[in-house]
Amino acid sequence: MKRTLRFDKILLGFFKTLGIGGIVVIFSMPYLWLIGSAFKPRDEIFAHIYPFSWKTFIPLRPTLDNIISVFTEANLGSAMLLSFGIAIATVIISLFICSMMAFVLARLEFPGRNVFFFLILATMMIPFETRLVPLFFVMQGLKLDNTLAAVFLPWVADAFIIFLLRQHFAELPDELYDAAIVDGCSHFGVYWKIMLPNLTPVLVSAALIKFIWSWDAFIWPLIILRDPKLRVVQVAIAFLFGDQRILWGQVFAGAFVSTLPILILFLALQRYYISGMTTSGIKG
Repeated sequence: MKRTLRFDKILLGFFKTLGIGGIVVIFSMPYLWLIGSAFKPRDEIFAHIYPFSWKTFIPLRPTLDNIISVFTEANLGSAMLLSFGIAIATVIISLFICSMMAFVLARLEFPGRNVFFFLILATMMIPFETRLVPLFFVMQGLKLDNTLAAVFLPWVADAFIIFLLRQHFAELPDELYDAAIVDGCSHFGVYWKIMLPNLTPVLVSAALIKFIWSWDAFIWPLIILRDPKLRVVQVAIAFLFGDQRILWGQVFAGAFVSTLPILILFLALQRYYISGMTTSGIKG
């Protein structure tokens, strides 16, 4: 009986591993094709799409010309630095504002607190497309259109980040908050010195989410920034699709290079990200 149960567990583990491995391979194939195409000459990129084989992914004549050209001709390096600066500013300002709002909603008692929290969550159901035109006119009225501030200011208050942080603030022991108040600590002092240091995993998760969102932004920067010198990385890659012909080698190279910062950040912070996203409860 024990041998049968042990065999069943081994068999179940084998099929589970096989299934997960199959899913990983399927989802990885487009990215692997992207990487291979970034190092292929132009005439080789689509030459081995059919029939499907290892040549589809691995370049027969590897070249760095595509990588070099996106930095020398498409000015992708400046666009990446610009996007990185915008993303860092977005993360810092957003985490500060959202964490304070989350602390207030989780720990301070005031009339209409739950209604206010519900209204914040309700904004998550409003499509971005319906806010696009009003946001543009607001930025224009504030004389911020075609400025870097207009790229990130509308998104520093994030309903999802507020919700995520609020849940973690609510899960911290009440005794921790009460003891700090009894000792004469101000509400901001409790938030800054006591509560916030205990939320490192979820703060890293929130920072990673905001960074990825800012780095991947395309429609809003394309609309609000008209100066070619202010093109962010995704817009710079889109301009590789020329009017006369598409520079596929540069497109694939630019897309590959633009994924590296996100990939490096996620691999470095995945332990905190998984911990922050899986430990949130539903405490009210």
